[in-house]
This record gives sequence, C-alpha cells and structure tokens, in this order.
Amino acid sequence: MTYNPNSPIGPISPLSQVVQVQTNFSTFGTIFNINHTALNNPDQGKHEGVQFTLQTVDPGVTDDLAVIYNKNATSNIDTEPQLWLQILKFLPTKLDPSTPGNPAMQLTYNKVNTVGPVFQSFLIGGYLLFFGKVTDITVPVTLSPIPSSILTAIAIPNTMTTAGNPIPYRVSTQILSKSQFMIYSADASIANPYSFTWIAIGKA
Repeated sequence: MTYNPNSPIGPISPLSQVVQVQTNFSTFGTIFNINHTALNNPDQGKHEGVQFTLQTVDPGVTDDLAVIYNKNATSNIDTEPQLWLQILKFLPTKLDPSTPGNPAMQLTYNKVNTVGPVFQSFLIGGYLLFFGKVTDITVPVTLSPIPSSILTAIAIPNTMTTAGNPIPYRVSTQILSKSQFMIYSADASIANPYSFTWIAIGKA
C-alpha cells in the first residue's frame, strides 16, 4: 500500500483501516529518516544532513534575516554548485544604493590545496588566498588552481643580508598573468641559501 492522506476516515471503524494507518505511520518514519538520525536511536531526530535545491537566481531577502542557498558559481576552473549567503544589511544596494554589485556572498569553493609548495584557501566573497615559500626567485611563482585574476602579491624575505649590519632583503613583486607573478630583490647580490615567504589574493 502507499500513503493515503485521507486515512483514517472518521465515520469508518478503525478496525477496517488498520493496514492503511500502519502504512501511513511507516511512511512517516521512512520520510523522517531522510537527513535525520533514525527513530529508536539515542540520537533520534537529530539532523544529519541538509539538501539544498539548486537556485538559478538569488532568492533575495526582505527582512532582517539571512538566507543560505545553493547556486552555480563560475570560476576559472569550472561552473559548479556552491553555497551562497544573503544578509539584507550587507547587500551592496543597502550599503550604498548607487553601488552595483553581486547581492550575495559566495561561501564555498570547489578546490583547496593542502599540499605545497603552493597552498590555497578560500575567502568568503569569492576570493582565493594563496601562500607559500620559494628559494629561487629567478622563476615565476605559479598559482594553482588558476584564479580568474591576481589582485595582489606580497613577498617577505626570510633571510638577511650579510655585509655590514644585516638587514632584510628589499623585495618587490610583479604580476605577470592571472596565474603567475615574479619576486624581485633590490639587492645586487643575494647570499645563498635564501628564501622568501609570499602571499597572493586572487578572484575565484
């Protein structure tokens, strides 16, 4: 039997509706078990997962509420469903009605590097944070995954000059493309071994 929303029927004796009532209760339990800890379990009723229906547009908020939803995000890697957030008081049009912008903040990304030498994480709003260390500044630093663009790149020397009073090497960076930047030193000679810690921020 299948679920019947019209059972039990008041005028009819419960005795003749037992099978349908049992079917209805069994269906309730089956549906409840989706994304929840099953009944008759010490943690019964607790949420185990949440399913988001893919949205094609930002749903919008009209009150002092927040909405989390699933919508495709296009990056330099792919177009995939990601989580987004809308909070009314943080919308660009709320902060400055003359400022256009995406009225939502991207919360997730499809790739995170946990193995170097190039490490990468995701910043809310669609930004990628890259960082690492290099010992050869004659070759460019290559970012992976490739961002849509590099917004900034900063390098810090880990070693000091050795002549006279040791001071940190003077360094600068130059963005070459959406995936590479160079580290330069203003010092004529650099004693080996040396290394530079760097950080870069790009758009997903």
